[in-house]
Amino acid sequence: MAARKTRNAQARRRRRQVVGWAVLAVVVGTASFGAGLVAAPLDYNFRPVPPKSVLLLDSAGQPFATVRSPQVEDPVPGSQIPRVMRQAIVAAEDKNFYSNSGVDLLAIARAGWRDLTGGSLQGGSTITQQYVKNVYTGSEQTALRKLREASLAIRLEHHLTKNQILTRYLNTLYLGNGTAGVEAASRYYFGVPIASLGLNVKTGRSRHSLALARAATLAGIAPAPSLWNPINDPKQARVRELYVLNRMYVAGDINSSQADRAYGKHLPRIVAKTQPEAETIAPEFRDIVAQSISHYGDTTLFASGGMQVKTTLDLNLQQAATEALDQVLPKQKGLDAAIVAVDPRNGDLRAITERKPGGYVENGLDVADPPKADISRSSGSTIKPFTLAAALEHGHTLSETHYGPECIQIAPGYRPCNAEGGAGYYSLQSALEHSINTVYAPLAVKVGMNRVVKLARRAGIETGHLDSGKTCGTKKHVICPSYALGIPVSPLSEANAYGTFLNHGVHHQVRSVLSVRIPGQQLFKAAANPHGNRVMPAQVADQVTSAMGLVVQYGTGTAARQPFPVYGKTGTTDNFRDAWFTGCTRTLCITVWMGFDKPKELRDSAGAPVYGGTIPAHMFAQTYTNYRALLSPGATPSATPTFTPVAPTSTRPTPTRSAQSRPTKTPSSPAKPHPSRTPSASSTPSGGPTKKHGG
Repeated sequence: MAARKTRNAQARRRRRQVVGWAVLAVVVGTASFGAGLVAAPLDYNFRPVPPKSVLLLDSAGQPFATVRSPQVEDPVPGSQIPRVMRQAIVAAEDKNFYSNSGVDLLAIARAGWRDLTGGSLQGGSTITQQYVKNVYTGSEQTALRKLREASLAIRLEHHLTKNQILTRYLNTLYLGNGTAGVEAASRYYFGVPIASLGLNVKTGRSRHSLALARAATLAGIAPAPSLWNPINDPKQARVRELYVLNRMYVAGDINSSQADRAYGKHLPRIVAKTQPEAETIAPEFRDIVAQSISHYGDTTLFASGGMQVKTTLDLNLQQAATEALDQVLPKQKGLDAAIVAVDPRNGDLRAITERKPGGYVENGLDVADPPKADISRSSGSTIKPFTLAAALEHGHTLSETHYGPECIQIAPGYRPCNAEGGAGYYSLQSALEHSINTVYAPLAVKVGMNRVVKLARRAGIETGHLDSGKTCGTKKHVICPSYALGIPVSPLSEANAYGTFLNHGVHHQVRSVLSVRIPGQQLFKAAANPHGNRVMPAQVADQVTSAMGLVVQYGTGTAARQPFPVYGKTGTTDNFRDAWFTGCTRTLCITVWMGFDKPKELRDSAGAPVYGGTIPAHMFAQTYTNYRALLSPGATPSATPTFTPVAPTSTRPTPTRSAQSRPTKTPSSPAKPHPSRTPSASSTPSGGPTKKHGG
């Protein structure tokens, strides 16, 4: 027993010695660390430089937009910050601010204990410490960081007055929604500068109670601005406002009647959100570029002194497309449209514009370049060139003849018809020209829908999710025959994929950035001639391109004719819900789409159904008309032309529905802006639902 007691006593002494040495080491280390901080140089006049916006340049080096920092700072002198704002933040954040030494020793001890025990750190820092954290030390949750913060806070208190520290804190305090400082926050939330905090912008009158309410709101959300701000959670913002008013009452800054008036419901809760983006003709392009450079991080983007990004945008083409939407698109409620242009030689995005109900908002891009597959729209007959390419790869020829009835049963429940009715014999060439569904739907099934979609994806189509193995019998991973006349696509991916045909079967990924520079350093430079991937034989791509040229010359796309070769395809989906035209030159592919935000039948201003060969093809033509005008000798172009006009190489009679005979009549003149081709409604045969896609 005695021996056991002796061993226990020795063990306790050893533990005390270990703890003692550990405490001594901590004390010595802390003292040394603190001494080092005291001796380290410190710039007391340092202020964070307000972040600069990223400047975006078009392909010719002309500015067209900026990408602003997600954190907007607008420092103001202390004389412009109302007394009520100072009182509110002191009451809410550090009631002993004017009497303490800048350090909360209890908070430091608590942080040290929780750091050693693995617990989470808590707040409780003084305003001076919080300013030091915002500007000098960062917010790493460790005891050593808290010690450094405390040391710098003490030093700061000896070199700056309390009012100077408070002013700097109020100018750097993050207050949610990308606003740093009370000036930026006041302008964002209330639509007034901080100096006019009590101004009612509707009446033009200033009231102390309104200034008090707004000051309490800003001070109240400071601990958790992303969660409690009046945009994200107005109810919690009101709770926090009441909390600050109570703290101000306890501190003697206000009386009960002032608190009641400030919190009263009669005061206008003006939440202005006045932070619009700078005007630009290419907001969609700006947002795409902003996403593509986001990997650099905010520090490089906005604190490097002014980043410049040269892009692939052609400002003249962007203007031409934007004006074409205004000139051609009917003024109908809920009608949406998009025009996208891509250079097939390198994948350069040259223009992108949308017409959205309610107007475009920042990061609102969806139909033109959807982030989610469920926003894509059915391609209609613009899938047919990919069906033709897959067929050519597997031994079919452009001249082979197929009978196309008025309607045809493809699968149970799927009975497509031709958009204009009629029946006849067609070559694969003439069937593409006139968008004959009853030839191309069975051809897609014969070749294999999986093959068609796989080739389209290789070419650049981003199809998103396709139903497979659900309505196609027992076979799994089989794409249903109903997709033979339309798969989900976006205009951007379709323009890019059609470019693969024009580039002789070589596909390029879409790109929007040519170079990225910060002062004194080039961070990125794109290849002048990027390497593409061959996704189909050149012979196949060239045959499809040739066939699409005849679609525009003599088929459903005549409204898109130009004084130089155009290769394209029209597309119209079930019940006229979507209408497409994609047309290409050797140096540019332009996709036009139109439809309603909530799908319904498309009709023109005269009430006629809209086909891809009508309004969309006309918008394509109008885009080129506008573009040529901007590049005329009297205009000042912002970039070199992306096409070289050449005369058509040959003429050809308009084909009939029979592949064996074609009348030799003089080809018709190019279509007028509103082509006279008015599709006739075909009869609805019995035997199941019908699908009418087409030109």
